[in-house]
Amino acid sequence: MSFASISVVGRLARDPEVRVTQTGKTIVTASVAVGVKEKTQWFKVQAWDKTGDWLKDARKGDLVFAQGSLQLGTYEKKTGGTAIDAVVNAQVIRTSHKRDDSVVDEVFGGHAPRQATQQADIDLDIPF
Repeated sequence: MSFASISVVGRLARDPEVRVTQTGKTIVTASVAVGVKEKTQWFKVQAWDKTGDWLKDARKGDLVFAQGSLQLGTYEKKTGGTAIDAVVNAQVIRTSHKRDDSVVDEVFGGHAPRQATQQADIDLDIPF
């Protein structure tokens, strides 16, 4: 058995969207902006049912911690070319309505991860 997990901490780009499937399951979707040294990376976060309850009351600009599995896909951009779509299927969600970054300790329960001093360049041209 293998398992991959991703944790994302960032700000909501807009209010989350709440939908209900035909079978009655609730899915909450949000766009999270993660700032990494002058470059913003975007993640779509999806949370189902009770996990989504943590996200549905959040608002644009709120800090979000999402942990779950990563699903990568591609799509055609309106301006031409192909882009990568990164979706976090969240099993854990925490939010804060505070607007300053000191709240990261609150979201992580006093155990905020240290910021990396150097970010590795990642080649996203993965051949699969």
